Amino acid sequence: MSRMIMAAGSYAKTPYFFEKTYVNLYSLEELCYCLVENAELLDQEIVSEKLARWLDEQCMLPQLAHALFALVNQKGSPSAYVGTILEYAGLYSTETVNRIETLIKNNAGLNPYEKQKAKADYMLQNKRYMIALERYDELLSQLPEGEKELRGRVLHNMGVVNAKLFLFGHAQENFMEAYQTNGSKESLKQFLAARRLQDSDRDYVNYIAENPDLHELSMQVERMMEQAAEQFDATQEYRMLFTLRVCKEEGSDTAGDVAYYDEIEKLTNLLKDAYRESVSK
Repeated sequence: MSRMIMAAGSYAKTPYFFEKTYVNLYSLEELCYCLVENAELLDQEIVSEKLARWLDEQCMLPQLAHALFALVNQKGSPSAYVGTILEYAGLYSTETVNRIETLIKNNAGLNPYEKQKAKADYMLQNKRYMIALERYDELLSQLPEGEKELRGRVLHNMGVVNAKLFLFGHAQENFMEAYQTNGSKESLKQFLAARRLQDSDRDYVNYIAENPDLHELSMQVERMMEQAAEQFDATQEYRMLFTLRVCKEEGSDTAGDVAYYDEIEKLTNLLKDAYRESVSK
């Protein structure tokens, strides 16, 4: 039997804009979900009088708001503030609330640069690629020279973003700079992968021949490419394309060809829409 979750408070007429994730929230339940799913992003900024006032005036939760106002006045910790909200809502188990509080406490030990990277990483993980790039760029401009390890990880993730945007030339530059900065072999491997995706087979083989020290790593890249191809073969999109191709090859009338290309166009448009969404702000 599924567990029934009782809603607390009212549905807000005016939403609360949660800046960490760029979303509007309309209820205590939505707020709790956002806090749990993005706990690694939370810092002292979450201890907010504005949020407490919204819960009081929009969600009609004066008791919870009163407790939060007290924490704001006492300069309470982010973990205590979030824990108070989650415990009041009662949507999650005690173990989950304790885990979230611990995660927030541990992240409090990160330096400001690592926190900025965590925010940019969140945008990358949620396919907000242009925002992620902007945040990585901003972080790079602020990093001291001594932060080579962190700089390399930021550059690597910028390469990941550019690769996901099919900008393999930019991705190569990011991965190589990351490797030159902190010596990460993973960055060097991803550099080769980006080059493999952009270059013709002949140009790529010539490049490896000219750089024999990269031969072993290039073999790892080839295995990685084979695994990616196998994973794509298992997707619904591939199965649909395969079925359509078989129908087209075995069909004898023009109608079969028309249906095939109609479906191809639909799939292409879906992929285009997904791409546009990923680069929009």
